[in-house]
Amino acid sequence: MNVYDVANDLAKAMRESHEYKKMKEASAKLNQDAQAKKMVQEFLQLNQEAEMAKYAKKEVPAEITEKIKKLYDILSLNYDAMQYLNSFMRFQMMLANVTNNIQDVVKEAVGE
Repeated sequence: MNVYDVANDLAKAMRESHEYKKMKEASAKLNQDAQAKKMVQEFLQLNQEAEMAKYAKKEVPAEITEKIKKLYDILSLNYDAMQYLNSFMRFQMMLANVTNNIQDVVKEAVGE
């Protein structure tokens, strides 16, 4: 078994997955609405900043939390934006599970 071949097979399987296909479909629809796409990108960026702050055990500034909430309230009214966000989250969950499996092997290899 060649690890590189398996990695290529994994990439192919991910591209063929339901999660990937739904995210690509939702992305194509979202790309037709420039304003919604911009808001989704801002929402995801702010969420990432908030998560990084939490990870660093820092308090998330109230202004970021409030902006995330306002953007979500606006985006929740846009079907295509919500479809994209939902499919993005499902794809991210799949990716996190795959990453965790790989990290387990790395931990074993380094003796953790």
